[in-house]
Amino acid sequence: MAHQNPEPQPGGISIGTMHGGAVAQGSHAQAVNVSQGAADTSELRDAVTALREELRRLGELEAQLTAAEADIAQTGQIEPSRLAWLRDRIAVGATAATGLAAAGQAAEQLARLIGGQG
Repeated sequence: MAHQNPEPQPGGISIGTMHGGAVAQGSHAQAVNVSQGAADTSELRDAVTALREELRRLGELEAQLTAAEADIAQTGQIEPSRLAWLRDRIAVGATAATGLAAAGQAAEQLARLIGGQG
């Protein structure tokens, strides 16, 4: 089934398919195109990969913290191996800080691709 675009309303516009470019409508409207052609997404890919890895690690941390909470509620103690695992990963908030840095990298790359300030 073919997609049909609605007819523009009086004073309006209708755009079927558009790749890049800019559109403005009205007597004082301005269209600004900040597209820069085919973007190099390799840096974005690397940033997204790093962010996904850090989020996976944070998920593991959250699961271990939940298990530690359950241990404390049930026995009043934390299993020594879990305690060591948590100590190694929480040291000075390194996991969260690294995750935020990866998110910042991904946001910067996305902003560059869409013409933001990045």
